[in-house]
Amino acid sequence: MEIQCPLCEGGDVSDFLTAPDRFHLRTRSYKLVRCARCTCVWLRDPPAPEELSLSYSEDYHKAIVNAGEFSATERWKDQRELISKYKNGGDSLDVGCSSGAFLSTLPLSKWKLYGIEIAPETAEKARVTTGAQVFTGDVMQASFLPDSFDVITCFDVLEHVYNPRQFLNKVQEWLKPDGIFYVILPNIDAWESRIFGSFWFGLELPRHLFHFSPKSLRYIMHSLGFREVSIATPRTSYIERSANYLGSGIVSKLGFHPSPQSAAKENTIAWKAIRKALRLSIVRPFGQVASRAGAGASLQAVLAKNVKTQQEAHAGNSSDSSGI
Repeated sequence: MEIQCPLCEGGDVSDFLTAPDRFHLRTRSYKLVRCARCTCVWLRDPPAPEELSLSYSEDYHKAIVNAGEFSATERWKDQRELISKYKNGGDSLDVGCSSGAFLSTLPLSKWKLYGIEIAPETAEKARVTTGAQVFTGDVMQASFLPDSFDVITCFDVLEHVYNPRQFLNKVQEWLKPDGIFYVILPNIDAWESRIFGSFWFGLELPRHLFHFSPKSLRYIMHSLGFREVSIATPRTSYIERSANYLGSGIVSKLGFHPSPQSAAKENTIAWKAIRKALRLSIVRPFGQVASRAGAGASLQAVLAKNVKTQQEAHAGNSSDSSGI
């Protein structure tokens, strides 16, 4: 049976790589395939939603929440500054808002806050800590009205959805005319991805169902009528976590049983000092060079709702209804 790309419907699809869930050190393997036309990479035969939920363990949710909350004001500084270049206030929706760490850094004097979070306890924490109106559940079940938001943010979420087109159509519907969509996700064409292969942390199998490159992200956004404001690869790096995955793989081949990252414990002071030295001498310089070359570990894109396209659609509907 011929495989067709879910983004561009291209038929030139080839195997990309096979890997297990390295975060939990499980043995089941998953296959990724790639479209030669738009470069999209996706998980072939993904687990059903009810089965995939088993991969979102308590340890996984805890790691996500802790990463977002740690020094939140500084952690989300670059994201706030980028948004302020285009919007200084209004209605802001964070899709996959977790515990509300990012929302908590937006001033309530300028912004009315909204969020979507699938985990009930985490969603409640976001409500309590930020005062945001948070919908609990799947994005496609949220009942926000069209033209509701000046800004929609989506940090490390798009790669988790089963149908990116359906998801992004909903985002476009919710945006106000000329509203902006700010998305961050791993870059499958990053240098790190090529270096670490199946051990690259950005794969996060099977939780990451789609893997985008700058080319494939542009393709789907343009095909849906978004206007590109900027697409870049910031200085993010997954080298440390990828190296941990690689180390665990080597230890396993030697016949030992390493601890999964899902059960990682607090590091000693000595190890923290070593990690800091490695970051300053290797990880950070590598991330800067990769970023400048457009091959950083993550993609950062700002896209706008195409007002012209929207107006043309309305004009077309009016013509149809008048019988012209």
